[in-house]
Amino acid sequence: MSSSTAQNDPLDGRVLPPSGLLARFNHYRKRYGFMHAILSYAGRHSFPFWKCVGPWITKKYLRNWLAAPGPHIVNLGGGSVLHERWLTADVDPRSDVWSDVTAPLAFPDHSTDVVYLEEVIEHVTKQEGEALLREVLRILRPKGYLRITTPSLDYFIKAAQSSLVDTTPINEIFYLHGHRHIYSELELQNMLQRVGYEHVESSSYRDPNSKFGHFDTHPLRFEFAPHECSQYWEARKPQDA
Repeated sequence: MSSSTAQNDPLDGRVLPPSGLLARFNHYRKRYGFMHAILSYAGRHSFPFWKCVGPWITKKYLRNWLAAPGPHIVNLGGGSVLHERWLTADVDPRSDVWSDVTAPLAFPDHSTDVVYLEEVIEHVTKQEGEALLREVLRILRPKGYLRITTPSLDYFIKAAQSSLVDTTPINEIFYLHGHRHIYSELELQNMLQRVGYEHVESSSYRDPNSKFGHFDTHPLRFEFAPHECSQYWEARKPQDA
């Protein structure tokens, strides 16, 4: 389900389409099929159009991906960040399949092994965030993993307290980037446990002790110090859930 024309970024393993309109279209055609490629291209110019056709046209790709040998790893809310080892699910036309994180996810129960939520949950309200974590729990297989990263309110509070002259960073983390709720680390830990996850453990950027931390890409794409301003958590779905 990948294109031989794709280029692999040596920094993080992302799949990048080739340059040039025709070569790029052929890349997407081979990856998704002709009609999917055509409609997703149109969707980049009209989101209302993509919102109508995206859930329908991407069903085939999702079905084939689910039927393929695993592990089934989902980069949920990952926009255009594609990888040969995962499926990127988002409302973005550049993603592999349509999935709206504020609605029931477009996956069957117990269908995924790992879900990434990399810098996503802060873009929805706290109520929507808790509902999203419940949906992720639903689609994970028993003992499946969630890896989640999001800005750390603890970091920004400390930064503001240490620089009372300039509180720009703490204001920007709330009011820029489409953010809706910034979590303290204890708040997010408690939410994960309340929703029903077990083995909720703090992690770090590209944690060498994590099976999945090497897929972290956000700092590479936005050039910031991830060990300082983001929090990283991993949790598992209980066997009997």
